[in-house]
Amino acid sequence: RSTVKHYLHGSQEAQLTKPQEVLCGVIGGTLSTWNQPFEVSRIQMQAAAMAGEPQRGLIGTMNLVVKEQGVAGLFKGIVPRIGLGIWQTLFMVVGARTIKEYTRERFK
Repeated sequence: RSTVKHYLHGSQEAQLTKPQEVLCGVIGGTLSTWNQPFEVSRIQMQAAAMAGEPQRGLIGTMNLVVKEQGVAGLFKGIVPRIGLGIWQTLFMVVGARTIKEYTRERFK
């Protein structure tokens, strides 16, 4: 938020409009998926353990995913996860801030 405030208004103390708050939520929610390759590998390791397969470790599992599915395999499922990250950020951060501002104004 502070970077967007500074970029759009020249000051980190500026107030953002609701659309700008939403933009910050979308950016934050999208960036929250940076660890998708690790999540894919973790899930693959859990599935392998349940199937009784030998342990490969994180790097070994990542290498196997890349070998079998290509680099894109490490990002499998990222689109729904981005949607979830955006929704969670909008609801928990932007929504909470909006409710807080509304109640502050309403119950002065």
